[in-house]
Amino acid sequence: MIGKLWAFLHRDLFNEMSYKLSFVLQILGVLPAILLFYFLSVMIGEGNVAALGQYGGEYFPFVLIGIAIQNYQTFALMSFASMMREAQLSGTLEAILVTPVGTAPFLFGSAIYSFVLNSFRIVLYLFLGVVMFDVQYDWSQLPAIVLVLLLTIAASASIGILSASFILLFKKGDPLNWAFNMVSWLLGGVYYPLSVMPEWLQNVSHLIPITHSLEIMRQCLIHGASVWSMSTHVWALALWAFIGLPCSITVFVMAMSRARQQGTLGHY
Repeated sequence: MIGKLWAFLHRDLFNEMSYKLSFVLQILGVLPAILLFYFLSVMIGEGNVAALGQYGGEYFPFVLIGIAIQNYQTFALMSFASMMREAQLSGTLEAILVTPVGTAPFLFGSAIYSFVLNSFRIVLYLFLGVVMFDVQYDWSQLPAIVLVLLLTIAASASIGILSASFILLFKKGDPLNWAFNMVSWLLGGVYYPLSVMPEWLQNVSHLIPITHSLEIMRQCLIHGASVWSMSTHVWALALWAFIGLPCSITVFVMAMSRARQQGTLGHY
């Protein structure tokens, strides 16, 4: 399994490095986003927003974590569907699926480069915040934070794989990713605290995995809180990961079987 994942990672890394300008631009794209929200935080006025009291009172550290994790989730959602669509258009999907690679190695191997790249982008977001704007984060809970990121990947991947199943069957259009991303932006607490929303929307927001990821990450990095003191959020993420992921893989296998029966694997 690990050997197969490494082979996929090596392939995609080699392919990406052959387009050096594209790779550099992806990394440089982090800086404008950081500057945008830094200047927005200056306009708002640090320490003057009552809703941010439980997050240290400052907007920039709050939103920096939000955009870093939101970017991570977006790529986790999009990677599987875009990989599936690219394989359809290049004519390699059918060839890959008839090899003895296996469904899980194929799915996660095809997306592993995106996860590695965006793990680096998360570090870059936070690093630039610390170096350029003197943001102070508490890293004492780093091992637990890594665990939370892994659960976030698994939770987001469950939706991403369902989206890839949709692409496998219907070729174009991806309403699932669009809807899930939109709901996450609006209700997940990415750009503003949940407390500014009506109570009924706050209740809805707790059904979204990124809500729990952000709460854990912010409390750990801003206050140095223990992950285990937020067990409710950890359990919510774990449910998304350990129930959603197997279910989504099952749906993908069923979609692949149906596409084979219809003879449409190579269609785009």
